[in-house]
Amino acid sequence: MSRCWYVTTDDSEARPVEVTEEILAEIGKVRDGVSEFFVVEPEPNDDTDFIQASVWTEGVILRKSYVAEVRVPKDDGFSMWRLRTKRFEEIESAVEAYVAGDFEAGPRWVDVTDEMIGDD
Repeated sequence: MSRCWYVTTDDSEARPVEVTEEILAEIGKVRDGVSEFFVVEPEPNDDTDFIQASVWTEGVILRKSYVAEVRVPKDDGFSMWRLRTKRFEEIESAVEAYVAGDFEAGPRWVDVTDEMIGDD
């Protein structure tokens, strides 16, 4: 990976990261309970191109669950996808694909673009 990405967790400022392993270590803080959420983006505060995830539910019975969202530029707007999962490795795989420029929403990802258009 030769491109610089910006990673934000909880209250931290976006910091530049160039190595995929370092990005995975940062996002792993959500899996490990150190952080509540992360954002990976090509520019700080980019509202059209990012991947983010957060803890969705937590508890003994439900176990920890996560929600991830990916927003990518498309034509003159964007597409946005959401995944709810208990398997953090699905999110790690999506982040790896996203930073490699290979993200494709699989069957478990839900297109939420229409839902987000009203928010912008």
